[in-house]
Amino acid sequence: MVSQQVAIELILDAVVFFFIGAWFSRFYLRHPFRRKPVTGKDAMIGKTGIVVNITKNNFYEVSVDSEIWRALPLEKNDKFQKGDEVIIKDIRSLVLYIQKIK
Repeated sequence: MVSQQVAIELILDAVVFFFIGAWFSRFYLRHPFRRKPVTGKDAMIGKTGIVVNITKNNFYEVSVDSEIWRALPLEKNDKFQKGDEVIIKDIRSLVLYIQKIK
């Protein structure tokens, strides 16, 4: 009789603590770092890429996250070679503006 009562109390305690833990953990899972996810243009700025091709009119093709993007140098007199590592400084009309990593 006593062991059955102890078992029931342990089970009820476990269920209550489970639900209390689940209630509080939902706040952590929903907002783990308290910042908004970065998507779109803001996600690209600051990433690095590699120049894979040089095209006409001073345009470059840059590989960023396994995607090929059209790019222009941030400063008009910058020149890049195939294989140069670059950083994305700005995006306008689906064109990346890049600068060499020093």
